[in-house]
Amino acid sequence: GVSVIGVSNHGGRVLDATPGTAEVLPLIRQQVGPKVTLTVDGGVRTGYDVLKMLALGADAVLLGRDIIRAAVGGGTLGVKLHLEHIHATLKKAMFMTGTKTIKMADSRILF
Repeated sequence: GVSVIGVSNHGGRVLDATPGTAEVLPLIRQQVGPKVTLTVDGGVRTGYDVLKMLALGADAVLLGRDIIRAAVGGGTLGVKLHLEHIHATLKKAMFMTGTKTIKMADSRILF
């Protein structure tokens, strides 16, 4: 009966055997099907990472640590510049994989 699931492994960097979110995301998508919205975070640093997570089954990708660092280091401007970087690298990744829209991102672009 849920409509959204957040896939995260906060603290996973402390436990060596904890799988990364990219590793489990396709399995979760397979189990819950297309009607449940999946958000994901963990290790997302660039737009290339964003596209990978979308291709693995995420509907939305959350950014955390790097946004916080940008805010602490540069305030509003730091966050703006970081988001512009994410956007630019996402556009490059989409161009390089022939992905014209976010909805087109699927596992075929990863292999």
